[in-house]
Amino acid sequence: MYFYLLNPFYMLTINRPNNNGYENFDLFSEINNSNIQFHKEHILEINVKKNGYIYLPPNKENYIYEVIQGAVKLGGYSDNGESFVYEVLPHTEFFGNFKYLNGQFQEYAKAIVDCKIRVYNLDFFKATVLTNPFLSNWFISYIVKRWCAAEVKLKNIKEKQIEERISSLRKHYSVPIEDANGRPHILFNLLTKQDMGDLIGVTRQTVASIIQKEKQLIF
Repeated sequence: MYFYLLNPFYMLTINRPNNNGYENFDLFSEINNSNIQFHKEHILEINVKKNGYIYLPPNKENYIYEVIQGAVKLGGYSDNGESFVYEVLPHTEFFGNFKYLNGQFQEYAKAIVDCKIRVYNLDFFKATVLTNPFLSNWFISYIVKRWCAAEVKLKNIKEKQIEERISSLRKHYSVPIEDANGRPHILFNLLTKQDMGDLIGVTRQTVASIIQKEKQLIF
């Protein structure tokens, strides 16, 4: 772990669930290769600057989003108006409001670095996935992967000491990404102490204190 801290591009075994059989899946390429008919307003690409919001609550837009380059944080607001983060997504991941929860869905999506985002019209996305058996199977697999990742994070919060939670977070987000300008990053290194605290259920100050202790042990 400490060697990794000194060498941020040294990759540990990534602690992230994968979709068996869909590791290199590309929805946009699959749509094109399947000759699925769509209009230019059905699939768009947008650029979002670092710290720019892709959407804010109540997110009434009719789109599903895919991270092409960069990374996005998803979060919400507490009853007293404080923001918190509950998910961080690198390239190839999807997010947005599928509108199955009768208006109960409330979140924001924010670019961590300059991002390129692919935007799918929600009705087109649903119709395409539901009517194509291969895409339906992929989407079920993808949802199960995200569900699994959420359960793993909750399990870590429940069972592990704080130092172990930070270590698991580091493994989970030790993902190389490229921003919209072509600059390389390691996703974990882009997380703020507040982001880390939100993701593992502790305060920003606690995260900062433990990471400082780790650095002192190195030297």
